[in-house]
Amino acid sequence: MKNKYISLFAIFLFFYSCEEDGYQKSSVDRLIPDRTIYIAGSSYNSAGDITACYWVDGVRNELPGGAWATDITVSNGDVYISGTSESYNACYWVNQQRYDLPGLGGEAEAIAVNGDDVYVAGWYNNGSCYWKNGQKVDLTVNGDSQAFAIGIRNNGSVYIGGYYMNNHHYVIPCFWKDGNNRTNLPVPSGGDGEVYDIAFMDGNMRYYGGYVLKTSSFAGYTPTPAYWRHTTRTNLPLGASTMDVYGAVGNAITIDGEDIYVAGYRDWFGDTGQEGPTGGYTPQYWKNGTLHDLEEGMRTEYGTGAAYDIKIADGNVVVVGEVPRDTLDSYSIESACVWVNGELNHLVQIDDVNQNIDDWMQSTAKGLYIE
Repeated sequence: MKNKYISLFAIFLFFYSCEEDGYQKSSVDRLIPDRTIYIAGSSYNSAGDITACYWVDGVRNELPGGAWATDITVSNGDVYISGTSESYNACYWVNQQRYDLPGLGGEAEAIAVNGDDVYVAGWYNNGSCYWKNGQKVDLTVNGDSQAFAIGIRNNGSVYIGGYYMNNHHYVIPCFWKDGNNRTNLPVPSGGDGEVYDIAFMDGNMRYYGGYVLKTSSFAGYTPTPAYWRHTTRTNLPLGASTMDVYGAVGNAITIDGEDIYVAGYRDWFGDTGQEGPTGGYTPQYWKNGTLHDLEEGMRTEYGTGAAYDIKIADGNVVVVGEVPRDTLDSYSIESACVWVNGELNHLVQIDDVNQNIDDWMQSTAKGLYIE
């Protein structure tokens, strides 16, 4: 009994010290033994403002002057996060210190660290780009293009994934290597596509996750999740026929040994004759091409949520995203969450925010890092 009370007292002191430092407690504790889970996104703070933030094992950390956060990584004990500032320009944070990036109207979508160098991928009013230590490197100018992903190969080469629009007005998935050296990725005949994430197998072979538009007899062009191994494309299954599913998207990709994981969502048509909302987005992931559904949130007209990032640690599959927690006339109010081996955990609780806010649960989780 003595050890029990000592443990409870230690837990109380830990959370008390977190609150004194401006952090907020969540119901999510250490979900994987001996591992720390970092999640980037946005949510309401205790003052009632929705801002960029990140969670460390469920404890919310405010990101000063931020609208939302998109990606997160940790290097040598420092936390690096990409996102958008309250003035709606691209930025990144290092240990909660914000650094604004050049380029008006931009957004930072992904971040990577290699030694002393910080790389951020994104876009701005004039096209797609990446920033190295705050210096902008244009990938496209005066064109419809966005960069969503960045990764550093073992040899130091920098890869950025995204899309650009060609002269025939097709949206072409592509990657750039070390600047504006662009390689187009294959799409179905007459289709489009986009790259949303990059992963490396053994630090060398590049994998790109995203989606393509694929023709179908019922729905026309169907969004289809896909990944590319360098330039070889693999389409992932929708989980049902195109008479039931409008399409699906892969938002994130990660590699664990020889296993390839893609996380995203399915968009399906409503069930005819069923009472209440039925259609919309459903969170899920694919492992080596096999689809796995994730525990759902509350059903609304817009579905039950989406997955935005995925990582594997000690055999555990960890996914972050958002699910509805409440409905207002079937309107979807999304709430940040994390799934561990398919089990749903909410990141925001009613006690975390001002209780006078009707949509207190509105939040999202976009980036994930496991230490």
